[in-house]
Amino acid sequence: MKDPRGPTWPGGWHRYYSQIGPGSTDPVTIFRAGDEVVSNEKPGTPCVHLEQASRSVRVFDADKQDRGIIRSEGLRPLGRYVMRLDTEVVWVLSVRSIVRKRHTLCPVVGDQWTFDTPFFWWQQLAGSVAGTPRLLGRVGPTKRLWFMMIEAGHDTPHVLAAVLQPLLAHLRHSADAHRRTGVGRERTGGC
Repeated sequence: MKDPRGPTWPGGWHRYYSQIGPGSTDPVTIFRAGDEVVSNEKPGTPCVHLEQASRSVRVFDADKQDRGIIRSEGLRPLGRYVMRLDTEVVWVLSVRSIVRKRHTLCPVVGDQWTFDTPFFWWQQLAGSVAGTPRLLGRVGPTKRLWFMMIEAGHDTPHVLAAVLQPLLAHLRHSADAHRRTGVGRERTGGC
């Protein structure tokens, strides 16, 4: 019989999830699930709040304190992101694969991460430090629901924001392309 509480998580790891709204600039909150079952009535503890703008993402912690702003930098669109607090660099996230599935996070302070983010919604999410898994998760049943567990001590607001940044950028980029080309718009009149 399946355990109604859900999967068993490794000891010393924390559970997180986020639900990304339908709009390309909807705010996103990452919740810590704890050991209880989460629901709309009991969503867990908010940890990180991401407010998207057309070319940036502002990061706030659970107390709504400003933790920084993420912007795309570099020559390739969606190729490199930098998070800054005031003028100081917090981290750099670089795309390492042609399909934008593998990313490297280089924080100014702390360990370098490698993330494998889903290219398709049914794929898994993984993050490692020096080849050792520190983050495991999945996406689905749509690309707008992310579930992950992170080893305690590695689950900082900066890392949580970095994990979601590639997807948020992809969603914004897709929405911008649809606005420019008219793809995805409802037709009015005619066939």
